[in-house]
Amino acid sequence: MTSLVLSTSTHKLTFHPAVCADSGGTIDTPFYILEAKATQTQVVGPGSPVQPVATDLTVHDSISIDDDVADSDRLLLKLQDRDIGTIPKSEATSLAEFVLSWRSALAALEEQVPVTKVSSFEDPLSSDYVTTRLVQERDSFFEEKTVQFRLITWNLHGEVIGEDLRPLLFGSSVISDLGELQDLGIFFVGLQEADPLTPTTLSTNQATITRWASQVLECLGESYVLSASSELLGMVLLMFSHKKLASQITQLEISSAGTGVLGYWGNKGAVCLRFVLGDSELAGVPGVEIAVMNMHLSSGIAPQAVERRRWEMSELSKRLKLPMFNGKLYRKQRNGGKNRKELLYQNGDLLDELDERVLDVSPDDEDTIAAAADAVAAMKIKENGTTKEYEAGAPDTPSTDDSDKAATISTTASTTATTAATINSDHVGPEREINSIVFVLGDLNYRLAMDRSDIAQLVTKNDYNALLFWDQLRNEIKEGSILVGFQEGPIAFQPTYKYDIGTNVFDTSEKARIPAYTDRILYTPYPSLAQLDYESFMHYISSDHKPVAATFELRTMLMDADKRAQIVKRLLHDLDARENESRPKVEVEETDLVCPNLKVLSTVNQKVKFKNYGNTQVAWEIEIVDGSLLEVATPQGVLPPGGIQTVRVSFRVPPKITQISEIFILRIINRQDYFISISGNVLPSCFGASLEDMIQKPSGARNGFLAPQAGPQLNIPREIWKCVDFLSSRITRDIFRRSGDETVGQLVRDWLDNGDDFDATVLDSLAKDGNKGMHSVAEQFVQLLALARGGVIPEEAYDTIIQGSDGVPLVFEAMPRVNVNTLIYIASFLREVKRVVIDFDLILDVFDKVLVRIPKNGKNKSRHKKKRMEFLKGFIG
Repeated sequence: MTSLVLSTSTHKLTFHPAVCADSGGTIDTPFYILEAKATQTQVVGPGSPVQPVATDLTVHDSISIDDDVADSDRLLLKLQDRDIGTIPKSEATSLAEFVLSWRSALAALEEQVPVTKVSSFEDPLSSDYVTTRLVQERDSFFEEKTVQFRLITWNLHGEVIGEDLRPLLFGSSVISDLGELQDLGIFFVGLQEADPLTPTTLSTNQATITRWASQVLECLGESYVLSASSELLGMVLLMFSHKKLASQITQLEISSAGTGVLGYWGNKGAVCLRFVLGDSELAGVPGVEIAVMNMHLSSGIAPQAVERRRWEMSELSKRLKLPMFNGKLYRKQRNGGKNRKELLYQNGDLLDELDERVLDVSPDDEDTIAAAADAVAAMKIKENGTTKEYEAGAPDTPSTDDSDKAATISTTASTTATTAATINSDHVGPEREINSIVFVLGDLNYRLAMDRSDIAQLVTKNDYNALLFWDQLRNEIKEGSILVGFQEGPIAFQPTYKYDIGTNVFDTSEKARIPAYTDRILYTPYPSLAQLDYESFMHYISSDHKPVAATFELRTMLMDADKRAQIVKRLLHDLDARENESRPKVEVEETDLVCPNLKVLSTVNQKVKFKNYGNTQVAWEIEIVDGSLLEVATPQGVLPPGGIQTVRVSFRVPPKITQISEIFILRIINRQDYFISISGNVLPSCFGASLEDMIQKPSGARNGFLAPQAGPQLNIPREIWKCVDFLSSRITRDIFRRSGDETVGQLVRDWLDNGDDFDATVLDSLAKDGNKGMHSVAEQFVQLLALARGGVIPEEAYDTIIQGSDGVPLVFEAMPRVNVNTLIYIASFLREVKRVVIDFDLILDVFDKVLVRIPKNGKNKSRHKKKRMEFLKGFIG
């Protein structure tokens, strides 16, 4: 399901309902985004817009609606008792759809966690409750209305139309008795060859669509809007609807399919709009499914052209998304089973498709036409999932001369009787209960199979029934080959093609094409659908085609938005009252936890306590964002009515920071989220400080910097000296190979940060307990070196030490003096360790990792590792 948007005076609320995530029935959690309109344009930094926050929907997220005391024409909305603005009462219908979808999502969430129901009344949040109430009362806000459809088709021949469109749009039936447009109307404007076709044309010019939309809306007035458009190369289908119908049109879809050159190019084919009118799923009213197709089929009068158009109908029936209806666009023929390749190439059909306007060449220029045909025929097309490449070299197009003219026509009564005003096919079969209507309009390119001079005589006599006896489209339908189940209104106008541009004179060019009814409008019957007119307009002379239009009336059930809004408002107030009765109540003892004077590398534990004061059990869980320092021992559970839960959260204080600020979420499932914050200051520490900073704080990090002193200065940090001084007399074979004790380690860090001497008595008393005192000091010594900002051997000296033993004499000039002194002091200590331990390489590996700062450009390669170890061995001696 797509997102829903509710716009108020102060906020924009976007709701994303849950959707089925997989075939197993998993449901994604619905969420919403609430944005304050006043801050939607705020920017955090250059080019960095504020990103709205998505919030998972919970049952606590109720929406309430009240009259706005400041304006009687507006409604006041609240989310979780928070004012989110007002909307006009005239928009109550859209508000109702939004809130009912919101309530339905709340109901679905309610069912995801088992709870003990205390109240005995029906659950007001269930979708069944909402649907049942609306269905029960739908007769009070649904009533039968008449909707008018005006359908127009016009082949523009690539011309720009400057003529007044009002006669074409309004016709004789669209205007009411009062001389005004009907309140409930939808206009469909189908164009073919809306732009000139060239070999490089790939799509309709958007400027053409914009121009036509603007011209039509200027005629229709402010009460109409462009609801949808679909285009394919030169084919355009525009849908304009009255604003009162906007909310009645749902499930709008567009599709297109090309059947032109090689069966796929879009110079021929169809565009389609499909929608549902008057649908209300919540109220149990299905609506009428309507599809409108704008077709432009292949040209030609020869039998092969007729057969090609049958094939195009079959392709469109397969490739366009049409609703189920009582009929078919195409019925498979028993014609010897010609395959797709034969239909594409037989008797020069390919050359018919390469229209003169596409190639822009004379039909007598055989070399150019053949070259173009070969180029297009080399294109690969996809058929049934397999790519095939057809060979060029189709036969030339046969010429048409007087010998091919149709037989002399008869104008007897028996002839005219066969051309009934409305065609009803006898090939449909049993009627099905299908709630849909399909309209087909466009330049179908079917011809009159008769002599041009005879056509002229019958046009003079206005004997259109005699003309239609020879109409290929009527005969195809009567035979049941195409448009099975479709109807066409009575034709009482002369052929719409082909005229000299700027005149009402049939084609006087050298080709002298035979006039024909190429431009048509057909439809599938529906019990409450009636056709009011079917007309052509001779005074439009910009194209070689005359436009054709038809008007229909449909009686169908439509919703009275105002009445429905009143019912929905009443239901929502009822839901709010009932929801408050059944909502559980959870209180959190403390949501802002403060931890003063935190110590670096220490582990901090905090407790969060909450109680369920409601009458139903609640499920809860702790959510911690990625990258957080926090850890939780018990992340979820169920709390019975009256129960108290204590959740323990812990974190380890990292070095190099001065403040802790963390947030985690206590989520009461399907109800409310509590945001718990943990904050505190971090005490200064030598862990994470640079060697220079340590020297400047000889009394410990927590006692601050000393003013510059006269006379000799410290050569190495006092913290490093203390660790080495203690360890030098207590070296064992397993030094730096075992972990220390966390409690003793915190004691050592406090001594170092406070500037205190180690209490050797305390540390040595642990010798019998796994020598924890010595190992704890050794462990903190290694951490101190590892966390030293800049390192003992900084990045700028890296190129020197990877020279191995050759870098030993050079390193004294590559590092600051305090780093050199510290490295010499540690090397002296490690020389003593080397005399005691068995595998000194393991000790070197530990100190390689904590002493050397490897540049960020990724030079930590195996050969560099060997060189670093060689350097340390050479430096230690």
